[in-house]
Amino acid sequence: MRIMYHAARMAPRKWLLACVAGLACASVAKPGTLYKTGVDKFEADDMNGAAASLQAFVDKSCGSVGADKRCRDAYIKLGHAYERLGGPARAWTAYDAALGFPPHTRDAAVQADVDRTQRQMVERRERKGEQAPVVLLYRDEVSDEFNARSLVISIDFEPVVTKDKDASDLHRSEYQRVHGGSVEPGDHVLIVEAVHDCKPGFGRCARSKLRKAFAFTSAAHAPTTIEIRAYAEDGVGDAPAHPALELKAR
Repeated sequence: MRIMYHAARMAPRKWLLACVAGLACASVAKPGTLYKTGVDKFEADDMNGAAASLQAFVDKSCGSVGADKRCRDAYIKLGHAYERLGGPARAWTAYDAALGFPPHTRDAAVQADVDRTQRQMVERRERKGEQAPVVLLYRDEVSDEFNARSLVISIDFEPVVTKDKDASDLHRSEYQRVHGGSVEPGDHVLIVEAVHDCKPGFGRCARSKLRKAFAFTSAAHAPTTIEIRAYAEDGVGDAPAHPALELKAR
C-alpha cells in the first residue's frame, strides 16, 4: 500500500484477526452503542476497535429495508479505518456502500475515496506472484413472481461470470458452480449485479436491479469458496417482497 499510516504497522493477518475478535464481541451490542463506540474509537485512533464496532453497526442497521440515518457516515468512517489498517479492498466496499445512502451532496469526496482504493488494488493485482484458488457458487431462490434476466459477477473489477439469456437456468434450490479460477493471496472485492423481471400476472411486482459488493480474503494454495444467494426479502408494510442478495465466504 503506497499511503502509509502508523496504524497500518500491524501485520495484515494480525489486524484482521483483531477485527474479527472485536466484531464477535460487538455483535451483541445495540446499534446505537455500536455506532457511538465505533466513532469514539475512530477519533481515539483505535482503528481496530473502530472497524469492529462500525462493521457490526452497518451489518445490523444498513440493510436494504429500514436503514439507519447514520449509515452513510458509518460506512465512510469504516472505509477510512480499513484503509488506515492496510485493507484497500474492505475500504473500497465501505466507500462504495456509503454512496448508496443520503445525503448525496458530498458524493464527489466519497467517489475520490472509491477511486483511490481501486487504484491501489489494481496496482497490487499487476504484481503477479503466488496464486490462491477461488470458487463461486450461485443459487437463485427468488420467489415465483420474478424471472432472472441477467447476472454479472466481477472479481477485482474484472467480470468472471456473465449471463444474459440463460440467467434463469440458475433458478434452483441448490448451489451451482459458476466460476473457478485463481487470485493472488490477500484481500479482494467481489461485485454481484443481477436483474430480475416480473412474470406476467403479478401486478404488484416491479423490475429489480441488484448490486452488492463483498470483500473476501484469500490465502496461498488454500481454496476460497464464496456462496452467493439471491432470495426474496419481505417488504415493509404492504410493500411486496423484493429480490435481495446474500454472500458469504468459506
